Amino acid sequence: MHRRIFTPALLLACSLVLAVSVAPPRASAQASVITDNRTVPIDFIATACNGETVIISGESHVVVHSTSNPNHNTLKTHIQFHLSGTSASGTEYVANETVDSIENSSAGGAQVLNSVGQLHLISQGGGDNLVVRTTIHTTVNANGEITALSFEFTTDCNG
Repeated sequence: MHRRIFTPALLLACSLVLAVSVAPPRASAQASVITDNRTVPIDFIATACNGETVIISGESHVVVHSTSNPNHNTLKTHIQFHLSGTSASGTEYVANETVDSIENSSAGGAQVLNSVGQLHLISQGGGDNLVVRTTIHTTVNANGEITALSFEFTTDCNG
């Protein structure tokens, strides 16, 4: 398992999801609805099974839809990844995946978000496929303040 650092663009995509999810609900009898639709460029470095560096780039299309009322919050997230990359020896990789999630919580209380995702980078040659695993943990107190935030990215080989 190889640990790799992603660029700020990927963290921006994750932060975008978190920013909408931690917004405190409005104090009104009506539901408030927020939808955010963005395309975020992504580039990062992974390590192939043979130890070679793989430069991955592309974009993610992120749609976040949040509905809140005084008693309940619902957050729906839809992300489409379109990525490609090349290793030092020329092996090409592609990833075209969709990630969907739904989070429900009580309005006005503390929230904990744990998210584990996988992105499959498929080798277009004789090399092994790669699985990039993303783990996000966020804790938000009742005032809407982030009290804990962590991102972890790892790469596994998948022959």
